[in-house]
Amino acid sequence: MRGQSATRQACTPRIWPALLLAAFATACSTTPPGNPDDPDLQAFAADCSICHALPHPKRHTYPQWQALVAAMDSRRQERGMPPLDEDQRRAVLAYLKQHAR
Repeated sequence: MRGQSATRQACTPRIWPALLLAAFATACSTTPPGNPDDPDLQAFAADCSICHALPHPKRHTYPQWQALVAAMDSRRQERGMPPLDEDQRRAVLAYLKQHAR
């Protein structure tokens, strides 16, 4: 029993960095869920990655996303960019609604 405990203690410090790296890489993945050919996903990726890395859709609920998309649209205009047109907004929100938490 004593030998197993020592082995377990010796391995644990080596495992944690690998586990943390794997968790971090998964959490920071910029590949959005869904079919890459989905036009709504394509609109989300194109319109939302102009200013920042793509957030994972499960980060927020759909009502939260609705508010955030409106806020981001205001920031686009503050930066001299045109706001999302109705088709862009519809596509982005449709994607987020399908994949939100």
